[in-house]
Amino acid sequence: MNTNTKILIVSLLIIVIVAAGAAYVLMSGPGPAAAKKIGLITGTGGLGDKSFNDIAYAGALRAADDFGVEVEYSQPTAIAEYEGIQIDYAKTGEYTLIVCVGFDQADALTKTAEAYPNQKFALVDMVVDKPNVASLLFKANEGSFLTGVVAGMMTETGKIGFVGGMDIPLIRDFLVGFEAGVEWVDADLDVLEPVFVGDWGDPTKGKELAVSLIGLDADAIFAAAGGSGLGALEAVHENGIIGFGVDSCQDYLYPEIVASMTKRVDIAVYEMIKAAIDGDFAGGIYEKGVADGWTGCSRLPAEESFWEETFNFEETPLPDGVLLKLTEARDKIIDGSIVVPSGYA
Repeated sequence: MNTNTKILIVSLLIIVIVAAGAAYVLMSGPGPAAAKKIGLITGTGGLGDKSFNDIAYAGALRAADDFGVEVEYSQPTAIAEYEGIQIDYAKTGEYTLIVCVGFDQADALTKTAEAYPNQKFALVDMVVDKPNVASLLFKANEGSFLTGVVAGMMTETGKIGFVGGMDIPLIRDFLVGFEAGVEWVDADLDVLEPVFVGDWGDPTKGKELAVSLIGLDADAIFAAAGGSGLGALEAVHENGIIGFGVDSCQDYLYPEIVASMTKRVDIAVYEMIKAAIDGDFAGGIYEKGVADGWTGCSRLPAEESFWEETFNFEETPLPDGVLLKLTEARDKIIDGSIVVPSGYA
């Protein structure tokens, strides 16, 4: 057999094999489509804070159930880890959206988003001015105002405390709104000098600071401190005063927690994932509050049953006068007759 004949036979065999493979694919149909993936990078407090990170993750899980996406998450323990983790997700090109939880991811994300312009990101609580980043901002002052209304209506000593995570504008926004809500109820009530833990994950210090406020005769304490706030709420429980949770509904933790300022990061994260999946994602600033359902109070009628079902507990009814005052404040924020001051001013 000469060389040309051998070449011809080999060529014919290749054609037959390729054709057979193509026929098999056509008969078998396309393989299953790979699930779309969502990446979520928590703040340094991590999951289990019963607050900010947990509620963001809940929104991603809801999207997973509704849209069939796969959610992968990382829990950095230090700010220095953010950039590396963001890059690890972005460089794969596998993620429909990467959600970065917390204002302190902004510096890292500014670099990562520029390095990976085709990757879509969502950032919670801070602005990164890049076309591929959706910056999600919450009018925490409005939800905190509503919480202040409940505190102002229920205090007996007339002295009310505030425990913050860090002394930064983000937390001052909670404080200023809370103070305004208390004052709207009664200008003679006293919101004591605020105290700040200086960390999101130090419940021991959060508890110590709350105890110091109780020593000043505070009988109502609002804790806006992430995982550190869990210590403050424990102090509330042990001392038999009333307390107020933050971000997620924390009322189920102890009977003394009568209301929580709700920051619906779950709704915002869910909406951004949906937009990314539907092809409607657009970078830019998204800032919403009470009127849009992004902030509120766990004791509002529109929210209460949702939280009871989510955490499998039953709220103790608020006195009628408290509930009426709370809904009045909500309605006035929505119609613009109450303009809540901001901690960013």
